[in-house]
Amino acid sequence: MPSYIAEEQRGTEARILNALFPTILQGLQLSHQAADQFGAPPRRPPMEHAQQRHPEQEIYSRLTTDRSFMDVASVLMPVVQAITPPLVEQLLSFGPPKADTDQNEEDRFAQFVPQLVGTITPIVTQVLPGLLQTMHGARAEHPVRVTDRELNQRFLGPILQATLPTIVSALPDLLAIVHGDQRAPVRYERMPGRGMFQLIRISRNDLVHAHRLRDGDVVYLTETPAPPGTTEVRISMAPHGLWWKGVQVTDDADRQICFVETDGETYASFDSRSVQTGGSIVLWKAKAFGVHTPMYVVPTGDLSPDAKCFTFHWAAD
Repeated sequence: MPSYIAEEQRGTEARILNALFPTILQGLQLSHQAADQFGAPPRRPPMEHAQQRHPEQEIYSRLTTDRSFMDVASVLMPVVQAITPPLVEQLLSFGPPKADTDQNEEDRFAQFVPQLVGTITPIVTQVLPGLLQTMHGARAEHPVRVTDRELNQRFLGPILQATLPTIVSALPDLLAIVHGDQRAPVRYERMPGRGMFQLIRISRNDLVHAHRLRDGDVVYLTETPAPPGTTEVRISMAPHGLWWKGVQVTDDADRQICFVETDGETYASFDSRSVQTGGSIVLWKAKAFGVHTPMYVVPTGDLSPDAKCFTFHWAAD
């Protein structure tokens, strides 16, 4: 299996750790909340004369929850450090990704992901009991076992739930870190109406051929006839897509002509003359915490909009 020399490998591992750990920690916050609810004793129905909890009890409960999360977070970094070296080796064995995504690349990627998950999961299972034993120190009179219910509920489950999806979703960026970025340099353009906001410039070719975009998205554009003098815009999303998406059309004066979105109006029609002298199409999506964020821009003139219906299908993100 290919390998770096020691100095290069340590540098690559550090860059991957810097790329992964903040997102994994963010995911742990969500999975840890779910873990607190899972297996909790059922709440008793309120009684007519039940006593109210004192403020001191509320503070104690919050501190207990915070301490519980910090216990899990304290073992997260060593776990991620343990899986980083084999992760680098497997990314090396995968080889550099192609500049454009095609069917062969997708098939190769689909075969690679189960192998990667199969490597990482046993490592987490092996190192976690020892980390907990060290963390508890003298308090641990007996060895910590993977079959322990509390270990699985409080530690193993949330850590795996936060780690594996983050690694799989970040694989294009991780491959770029290991092999060097094979893609063309990013081009930025200003956000229409917001000069200080920069968007990633994409082309009609990126959309028609469904190339993987810089933030990991695949947006497929289809063009069908529309009545002369009009332009139509539609948006759709893959069945597995959960996050909000939107398409905004502006004219040459940065005025918004239409905005279609997956949670609202998915279709709009307008006079083609409004975009004949300029204008842009901006692709939006929900980022962290569901914030609606403009991501990509393509000049409307590149699409020859008259008498066409543009359907933007968000196939992956």
